[in-house]
Amino acid sequence: MPFTKNTFPRRAAWASLAALSLWTCQAAYAVQDCEFNGQSINTNNGSETAGKTGMVRCKDRDSGKTEREYELRNGDSVGLSRYFRDGKLYKEFTVTSNGPHVGLEREWAANGQLVHEFTNVNGNARGLRRQWFDDGKPRKVEWIADNEREGAAVEYHASGQLASLRCGPKPLLLPHVDDGKLCGFGAASTINLYSSKGELRETSVLLAGVEQKSTRFYSSGKPELEEELQGTQRRETFYAEDGGKRREKRWDVSTRPALLLREAEFHASGTLVRERNFTVTEANGRKRSRLANESRFYLNGQPQSKDVYTLDGTTELRDSQSFNDQGKLRQQGRYALDGRYGDRPVGVHQFWFANGKLEEEDTYDSKGNVARQKVWDEAGNLVSDDELFEDGSRKAYKK
Repeated sequence: MPFTKNTFPRRAAWASLAALSLWTCQAAYAVQDCEFNGQSINTNNGSETAGKTGMVRCKDRDSGKTEREYELRNGDSVGLSRYFRDGKLYKEFTVTSNGPHVGLEREWAANGQLVHEFTNVNGNARGLRRQWFDDGKPRKVEWIADNEREGAAVEYHASGQLASLRCGPKPLLLPHVDDGKLCGFGAASTINLYSSKGELRETSVLLAGVEQKSTRFYSSGKPELEEELQGTQRRETFYAEDGGKRREKRWDVSTRPALLLREAEFHASGTLVRERNFTVTEANGRKRSRLANESRFYLNGQPQSKDVYTLDGTTELRDSQSFNDQGKLRQQGRYALDGRYGDRPVGVHQFWFANGKLEEEDTYDSKGNVARQKVWDEAGNLVSDDELFEDGSRKAYKK
């Protein structure tokens, strides 16, 4: 599984998009004067552009600053296109005859620093893409493939600290970034990821592009999540901010997507209070996790309830048991699961006194109604044995 981790804030990206949209709207309302080979031209008049080949240059009428340059080929807007901000080159790309961008595309900051460069293939970025901060420091280096799993990316904060890393199936970013070393191709690598405030957010051990072990931290520096690869399984341990373990998960990562095998929940005291185990099933050629059993526990460590799930043909059944806080069986019975949330009692359901003697036994029909009910006293004496009917009436059961 390729390694992908990101702590880089998205707010900056949204701000950039908002700024671009605002600038585009402002530019749309500006009055432009355009020229071709030094002669004024009305670009909205097809007869003036028909058959022409060369560069059209448009300036803001009020400021006289260049706002756009684009290429005409036999009267069509095809080829090189440039946009300017305050008279300075901002963006450059090439347009094909059928519309999509193609070839090298670049963007500059107001100070003239190149901040974005990539290759466009029919409107989609492919291959190497690089981004810089306005001061020229690297911001992101990425290799974009048709499949994200075949790509790689490294992202930095303005401070130069590592913000995110996505490893590919092999080193892809040389000579700009030594992702072979970062991703552990050849020898295991330990990397640190930081927040925009310079706080350590994550430490990971990588081998051949696959995460072996990692720890994510709260801003306080205490662990928030630990992950470890163990053969074909990955274990996740979640912690509260006070340092206490609160949840665990175990996944089968040999398949895609990964399949959940076990999850557990813990009380603030550290006591296990819930555990769920899953079995892997396959239907229509697709594997999935199916809940096999679920247990809950009192804070004194005694079992509180246990549910076991099985299949009878296409019907899913749940055998349920509940216990008192001393670990003694209180009741048990079987349910047929009708739909996602409904269940229907089936078969014999039993209830016990605290002294361990049977208190009640209910036998359900196929519709989930009690057909027979036996009741005992705490001494173990049978009090009643009744047949029950749909209208709620009953009579003593005949042997």
